[in-house]
Amino acid sequence: MGETPDGYEKNYLGLLPRLRGRDLKAGAQRLGLRAAPDGVLVSLLGKDYVVSGEGVRAADGSASRANNRSVLIHYVLSTGAGEPGEEYLTLSQFPGIPRGRREPGRDILNGPLARAFAEAGYEAFVRAARALGGQRIEGSPQGGNAWQFELLPKIRARVVYEEADEEYPLEIKVLFDNRAIEFLEFECLAFLNGCLVEALIGESLAG
Repeated sequence: MGETPDGYEKNYLGLLPRLRGRDLKAGAQRLGLRAAPDGVLVSLLGKDYVVSGEGVRAADGSASRANNRSVLIHYVLSTGAGEPGEEYLTLSQFPGIPRGRREPGRDILNGPLARAFAEAGYEAFVRAARALGGQRIEGSPQGGNAWQFELLPKIRARVVYEEADEEYPLEIKVLFDNRAIEFLEFECLAFLNGCLVEALIGESLAG
């Protein structure tokens, strides 16, 4: 995730050839997508995008982040099937993840959340979570204040907000349903993790 904004755009442009000539509507029902005149509609964090052979654009014509568009290309080309799982894992807990990639996910990807909301506070997090369609999960086995998000039609995430105390600083963890890896590879899930983090921080600043 250490790419510059220009790096994200370059990555997106490099993915565009994969869309050309593909029948995106063939897998629409399997992935929970809706048809559009020139492709398919897919919702990411509550915002609709059109994915076609020409690329990805926000359905309402607004600007969109390059990493969001890249994730959507990977998603519409996914061969995954079925419904989200009931177990939730951090990126480092998914089986088969190379050892060298296990620990960076928590600090590099989620550290900005703790830094942003350590000052803004839990109420600011609640406002941001609700703005993105998050739902409070009572009695979550992950503990803390847990919020669930429908990131993509077949991929869910939980964000666990653990308040600071006398011994430990604030920690905010992002977990994915255990079947998410069937729809997006590890690197793409890391990008999707980043999309959620950026959206939560952006909503808190907007509020």
